[in-house]
Amino acid sequence: MKRLQIGFDGPADRQALDEAVEVLFRGGLVVFPTETIYGIGCDPRDLLALERLFRLKHRGFSHRIPFVAADPAQAELLAPLQDLRAKRLVERFWPGPLTLVLPRRESVLLARWDWGSSIALRVPGSTLVRDLARRATLPLPATSANLSGGPSVSDPAVLVPSFLEGIDLLLDAGPLPPSPPSTVVDLTGEAPRILREGAIDAETLAPYLTLSRGR
Repeated sequence: MKRLQIGFDGPADRQALDEAVEVLFRGGLVVFPTETIYGIGCDPRDLLALERLFRLKHRGFSHRIPFVAADPAQAELLAPLQDLRAKRLVERFWPGPLTLVLPRRESVLLARWDWGSSIALRVPGSTLVRDLARRATLPLPATSANLSGGPSVSDPAVLVPSFLEGIDLLLDAGPLPPSPPSTVVDLTGEAPRILREGAIDAETLAPYLTLSRGR
């Protein structure tokens, strides 16, 4: 495992990002800071990399994994954003700690995997993660850098040694400012549902969830 020290949401470190993308493209696993916690990602076109990621986290292959995108246009590669509520939420809260669960596009861009009919997507507030997704040319699977069921990690110093041994690159920005995880909103049904209330509370979201679908 290689560790690169970077600044938290400062000017993107070109060399670190170049190396991270190289690692992703050769099937490696990269741990990186978001604006909330540390995440781990891989190239979603690489089946072996996906299997490595799930095994490392001790996560069942049938479990879903969220994605991070560089911007809404890149997110549209994997899910439509035409729903009026989705548009309003995206305009107001992206980039930021809001994950939207949306109908997934059937896409030949992804590896053959049981992705399910929906997908969880966000454009994070972290400039570094957006730049990483942009350079990767596709939204990246990005789940919390921990063992499944364990606490989220905001300080890489507490990452489990066995977990560190299974990754290829750690972009280390040191301890992150305390923050709840992203809020998760499901827009796949007739009525929106808040699946997890995190950094954005329900009261703040309410005005953006009351519009009739398609109007």
